[in-house]
Amino acid sequence: MLLRAALITTLLGSVTADKPHIMLMLADDFGWTNIGLHTQDQEVQTPNMNSLAASGVELDRHYAYKFCSPTRCSLQSGRYPVNVNVLNVEPTVHNPSDPVGGYAGIPVNMTTIAWKMRSAGYRTYMTGKWDAGMATPTHTPMGRGYEQWLGYYHHANDYWTEGIPITATGTVDVCGNAYTDLWSTNGPANTLNGTAYEEELFTNHSLAMIKNHDPSEPMFLFHAFHLVHTPLEVPQSYLDEFDFIHGSPKQRKPYAAMVKYLDDALGMLVEAVKDKGMWENTLMVFVSDNGGPIYFPAGANNYPLKGGKMSD
Repeated sequence: MLLRAALITTLLGSVTADKPHIMLMLADDFGWTNIGLHTQDQEVQTPNMNSLAASGVELDRHYAYKFCSPTRCSLQSGRYPVNVNVLNVEPTVHNPSDPVGGYAGIPVNMTTIAWKMRSAGYRTYMTGKWDAGMATPTHTPMGRGYEQWLGYYHHANDYWTEGIPITATGTVDVCGNAYTDLWSTNGPANTLNGTAYEEELFTNHSLAMIKNHDPSEPMFLFHAFHLVHTPLEVPQSYLDEFDFIHGSPKQRKPYAAMVKYLDDALGMLVEAVKDKGMWENTLMVFVSDNGGPIYFPAGANNYPLKGGKMSD
């Protein structure tokens, strides 16, 4: 398992709810040295993350599993991956001899964080990547306790079309990767497919959840970025900011631009909570699902740590 850092920011002051609001921000395939906190390299531009770390706490002995789905199942269920899921299989995998745990993701008999938060009086919202099961309604974010969701089920999808090509998932599924994977709470997000960069859609969804939330009620917002998982796709304006990056590996440039987009989106969410008057009673946690991938076609940097995503 690769050492990861979690940034925790808390500010205590005027109370808008009896319990603190909680914002859990999960990055995807984020490298240890792809945050300005850990490097002075000019290709790493993360002022918002740096500011959060400076005003909060860095947990630099925080561990995660080596790839996506087990980490997410662990996070949602509150259990070690070995006790819930250690496989990064296709969402369609099924073992008919096991009606409880014979599907990808979290076994249906396990409790989850969103249901626990709801039992404590929290409103529960989710945005982004799920990758913790989809075989039945119980496996979905709503079946696991979230009231509203915009996101996708698979390991990844295309940032512009929301399709699931091999460049996103790394595999060819039984349907020849023909599906589109973008959902809004209980059904397909048909009107949103291909309308904007996916992370723009996700940011706007979480901003709307914050804007429409009643501050007198405690909020639990889980925002699971697609960034910076492959495919390495980002608006051209962000790529242009990193024209100074040359040489090998060529994926460094789009990866750096995607990290910048991630940081900007994170900053927008923080500002929205401040504008709402909720920040002084908010606990924010920012963490990655695993180490940064250093194999082609990804472009993360984990130096001076050894290995990366997929490393034991």
